Amino acid sequence: MMMTERGMAAPAAGGSVLARFDTILTAVVPELARRVKAVAFDAETGHLDVAPDLPAAGTQLRWSAPKLIAAANEKVAGANVRALRVAYVG
Repeated sequence: MMMTERGMAAPAAGGSVLARFDTILTAVVPELARRVKAVAFDAETGHLDVAPDLPAAGTQLRWSAPKLIAAANEKVAGANVRALRVAYVG
């Protein structure tokens, strides 16, 4: 309740960003659907960590980052995603 009174919605927004990432990714870069997973979102810094299955998918993610960030912020109220960090799962 105290967070709501102070206008803080970051934890819920962060969870929503992770939960809705597949839908957001499919809308923006459909060819990467099922090739990338959102692994973490830091609501304080606005960093969204994603893990592609191949380096080529990571390159495409970097090219599409501005669109993905804009779509995440549009679809998830209060998300405030500021950066996309690509890390490979090995």
